[in-house]
Amino acid sequence: MKRNPIKQSLKDPEKKAKLYLLINAIMIITTFLIVIGTILFILILTGVIG
Repeated sequence: MKRNPIKQSLKDPEKKAKLYLLINAIMIITTFLIVIGTILFILILTGVIG
């Protein structure tokens, strides 16, 4: 039987909270990167930049 490291880390509430915060931080950073990329794309298409 193989060990599942995700299930093992989720047993500890402290590690579970750290994982939750890490995932939330990554989701927020990803959202900002998508928004910045979209704004830059629109500005390049309209000729404001470049």
